[in-house]
Amino acid sequence: MKIAFVSQPFDRILPPYQNSVGACTHGIARPLANKAKVLVYGIAHNHQDQSALDTDKNIEFRFFPATRMDKIRFKLHNEFSKFRFRPAPISSSGWLFPDYGRSVAEDLREHACDVIHLQHCSQYAPLIRQLNPEAKIVLHLHAEWFSQSNLDLLADRLHVIDLVTTVGNYVTDKTKRAFPVIARRCETTYNGIDAEEFSREKDYAASRKSPVKRILYSGAISPHKGLHVLLQAFVTVAKEFPSVILEIAGPVGNYPIEETFDMQDREMIRAMAPYYEISFGSALWSRLRGRSAGKERYLRHLKASLPEDVAERVIFLGMIPRPELVERYYAADIFAFPPVWNEGFGLPPVEAMAAGVPVVTSRSGTVTETVVDGKTGYLVEKNNAKELAEALLTLLNNEERREAMGRAGRERALSRFTWENIAEDMRSRYQTLCASA
Repeated sequence: MKIAFVSQPFDRILPPYQNSVGACTHGIARPLANKAKVLVYGIAHNHQDQSALDTDKNIEFRFFPATRMDKIRFKLHNEFSKFRFRPAPISSSGWLFPDYGRSVAEDLREHACDVIHLQHCSQYAPLIRQLNPEAKIVLHLHAEWFSQSNLDLLADRLHVIDLVTTVGNYVTDKTKRAFPVIARRCETTYNGIDAEEFSREKDYAASRKSPVKRILYSGAISPHKGLHVLLQAFVTVAKEFPSVILEIAGPVGNYPIEETFDMQDREMIRAMAPYYEISFGSALWSRLRGRSAGKERYLRHLKASLPEDVAERVIFLGMIPRPELVERYYAADIFAFPPVWNEGFGLPPVEAMAAGVPVVTSRSGTVTETVVDGKTGYLVEKNNAKELAEALLTLLNNEERREAMGRAGRERALSRFTWENIAEDMRSRYQTLCASA
């Protein structure tokens, strides 16, 4: 069997600096390559350091350069979106690197793949189908589609898809309701973790002896991830627990509001407005101040919200290499993850569980399917700093509960959410699809 993965043009696939979807592509491609020929497509400028290719000799990575016109289209879309109240998400737009999509479709025709697995980028499906009529096409949704997308256009694209798979039952159920015509060919495939990265047990004895307790957050520094709620909660926690620090790891930069919230949800949009440029005036003012103004707007807000005596106990690590991140998971006493949107999957909580760390997280999207409330951590209401602080303090004050939840989380992550297990299930689905031909 020959399998191709088509990445979004902004995905970074190779370690040590991967984005979430790129890490998922890399994670599932490696075990699949043990029993199949695997091709992975992406954009070249995202992978200037290709040293990781040496460790993936069973996978053929095919990276195309971004054309000048694709870059211009992408920039124009992003600029125009800042001046519209209901901008169309670039993730589902035809403006998303169409030259890249054509290059991939033509290259796939030369390789005659059995299965072509699209990572969220539905816009390439029609041309890929046209040029690869015998292949089975799988569309993998990593987040929900919102009302600001062109739903009629998405429905047209779904007609050429053989299987839609999503990262959680939350996304699957919503997709089936929105597009009943594909309900029978829409399924859930969870994301996973690399079991080798988390092969060792957490040293709970060392954690008990340490006078400093560590709360870790990993993920984007973006408003939809709810870091403003976490910092509100941490101010309360820091006053009652003087030996605690908060470490925040992840890239800085606002994800577009149209990619993370339904623009028809006026109450939510009003609540998130201070963190985004969603009016003509604010967008224009940001342009006049310089390109970095918008990117760091949220980070500046977070730092300004902290009292001086608490600020020194909050450490912004930025984007760190993958090995360092894994070490920080193991060193943490609690993992905090407070998204205010509906999380597609939420890989960091599962990674924290794999390291034996209890998780405190929002009842958000698929996260409620991975973290078991009261067993592997606590689920709290979204955008509720008081409830988040109470859950963090409960765990800080009870070492036995932290350890019990950490052990339960590790067992759950390694038994249910490893790429080896997920790849085996996916391979079975591919075989069923191909047999149906």
